[in-house]
Amino acid sequence: MAERSLQAGFWLALVFCTYMALAPNPPDAGFEVSDVVLHGLAFSTLTFTLSISHYRCRYLVPALWMLGYGVVIEVAQSQIPERSAEFKDLLVDVAGILAGMAAVRLVGPWAVSACQRLVGSRTQVR
Repeated sequence: MAERSLQAGFWLALVFCTYMALAPNPPDAGFEVSDVVLHGLAFSTLTFTLSISHYRCRYLVPALWMLGYGVVIEVAQSQIPERSAEFKDLLVDVAGILAGMAAVRLVGPWAVSACQRLVGSRTQVR
């Protein structure tokens, strides 16, 4: 049950980030945030949630999946007239992926344990 809850969190975040990345005119946040900050936060969050929802995977697997997702997003943005693809964005995505992996390393076991306690799962975290 905890694993499914964590996976749902990842998929919700992925759908939201994909919409925001590909919408021709995404909704305004009401305040100004740098594109670099948005990319970094999105990819660190996605990498963290993917990693803890599939905690048995090696660290490299979620990072490679997220790198592939970043490339796909940039290619897709190049096909949308109101959007643009930038190599800089991909570099920031990589920085976000690394930050997400560092967060998994630091608090991953605790996050999985906390989710298990919240949903009443009794599976042990490695």
